[in-house]
Amino acid sequence: MSEDPVLDWDLGPPGRGSRRMIIVVVSIVGAILLAVGGWQLLRPAPVPTTARTVDATSGTVALAPPSGYKGDGGYPVGFPHTDLGAVSAAAAALEAAWTLDAVQAEQAAVLYAPPEQQDAARAGARAAVAGWRETLGLPKAGKLPDGAAMQTKTIGVQWQTRAKDQVQVSLLVQVTATKGTQDTDPTYSSPYAMSLLMTWEPGMRGVGDWVNIPDPAATAAPEVAMPGTPEFTAAGWKPLSGPEPTP
Repeated sequence: MSEDPVLDWDLGPPGRGSRRMIIVVVSIVGAILLAVGGWQLLRPAPVPTTARTVDATSGTVALAPPSGYKGDGGYPVGFPHTDLGAVSAAAAALEAAWTLDAVQAEQAAVLYAPPEQQDAARAGARAAVAGWRETLGLPKAGKLPDGAAMQTKTIGVQWQTRAKDQVQVSLLVQVTATKGTQDTDPTYSSPYAMSLLMTWEPGMRGVGDWVNIPDPAATAAPEVAMPGTPEFTAAGWKPLSGPEPTP
């Protein structure tokens, strides 16, 4: 595969032992992304596809539900051909790709990448898993200790239309992880912000869907801030609304 200077598959988990708030700025292709957290990947059936939008009164956002699920993990796919659909697909992709399981990460990365970038997506997924494992002090490859797990949950969003069928989406996520049942250290928990460029792929899954592509612009992520704080609003984040998805 030829080199592409635009791609940056290192999603930048902090150095081992770090517990500080960090802004992660990346340009990533196709989605080394996954969907665990807010989408509850293992639920058995899709939710209705009724469109949901921004609540103009409260400023909150309810992510658009997918029309179906794919893969062994039941990853959500088939988002509406709208800006909110792009935001929802980006959240699903990132939640799905940040995991400690390399097989799961590769499945998700391929699912949310355009066909011509799936090899790069696989490589990026493996690198991200190794990086997160190293951050947590776990083996970079192989079997995980019993109980070791990581969950990524979207807690804020913002976006802007870049071009026709192209939306720049910024996500604020909370990453929570444990090193295993025998671990006596505090549970790892840290917020991250990153920006993804999403584009509508007309032939994806036969009917069209949103995928993540390399961003040719050096797009910085907004400042990290927790929901409910003045800094959160000042940074332009919109909180998510609605009940938590159920398994």
